[in-house]
Amino acid sequence: MAKVKKRAGLTGVRNVKPGKPAKGKKLATGRKAAVPAKVAKAPRSVKAGGSNKLAKHGKRPVADEPVGRVVIRELDPQQKCGEGTSVQFLYRVDQTVDGQRTAHLVFFDPHGWYCEHGRTCPAVAHAQKHNGQFARVS
Repeated sequence: MAKVKKRAGLTGVRNVKPGKPAKGKKLATGRKAAVPAKVAKAPRSVKAGGSNKLAKHGKRPVADEPVGRVVIRELDPQQKCGEGTSVQFLYRVDQTVDGQRTAHLVFFDPHGWYCEHGRTCPAVAHAQKHNGQFARVS
C-alpha cells in the first residue's frame, strides 16, 4: 500500500502512523505520550582569524554584530542655510554600517535637535554627543 500524506487541516496532525499517538498527545489511558528530550548542541567552531565558518555537519555560523562607523563634521549654519537662519549648530553625520553609507544633516535651532530623517534618527544622538551634550547613542 502506498503512503499517503495527510493534510494538517483535516486531522490536525500530519503523518501520524496508525496506532501511535502524536507527540504531546494523550494516550488512551489518559497520560501523555513520551516526548524525546532535546539534545544539547555542540559549540560552534570559530577559527583563530575571528571569522565564523560553517562548522562540521553543516551547522549555521553565529551572526556577527554589524560593523558601524560614524564621522561627524561641523558645518557653518549661515553659509549652508542663509544669513537669516535660526540654526545654531549644523552637523553632517556620515554613518557607515556594513559598508552601506548614509549621510545625515543634523540641525539645532529653537525647535530643538532634528535630522533630515526625523527626530528619532540615530544621527541626532551622535551629533548631540559630539556637541558635548549627554545623549543616548544607539
